[in-house]
Amino acid sequence: MSTGRHRLGLAAGNLLVGLGRMLRPLVPKQLARAVDDRFFGAVFQVTRVTNDNYGNGTEESPAQSDENG
Repeated sequence: MSTGRHRLGLAAGNLLVGLGRMLRPLVPKQLARAVDDRFFGAVFQVTRVTNDNYGNGTEESPAQSDENG
């Protein structure tokens, strides 16, 4: 990746974060919380599925059964 593309990406990210910080006080708290929950819930779901697919997730072992099955 070229240095110019890297700098451009960082500048775009900083611009987006700055814009979000400016607009944050204007968004009602309940709406901001709902958007936040949806976004991070989706990120968690995607990473959980990815980890499960590549064997990086938790491994579950079957429960030990007693003599009655």
